Amino acid sequence: LVRLEQTQHIATVASATPLSAEFQSSLQEKLVQIYGPSLSVAFSVDPALIGGIRIAAGDDVYDGSLNARLAALQTAF
Repeated sequence: LVRLEQTQHIATVASATPLSAEFQSSLQEKLVQIYGPSLSVAFSVDPALIGGIRIAAGDDVYDGSLNARLAALQTAF
C-alpha cells in the first residue's frame, strides 16, 4: 500500500527528443493542477518512442507516441 501511495505522487514524462524548458514547465504545472501539489515530475528522453510523448502518472498512462500508434495499427490488421 505504501508503494502504491508513493506512485500516486510521481509522474514520468518520456519524449522522443528533449523537450524545451518552457514546455516542461507548462506541462508540469498542468499535471500538478490535475494530480495535486505533492506531484513530482521526472522528464526523460526515449528515442524508441519515435515521436510524441508518453506520460505515466499513478495508474494513468497517456501515450501519444508514434510508437504506440504504430503498435495499434499492427494489432488492427
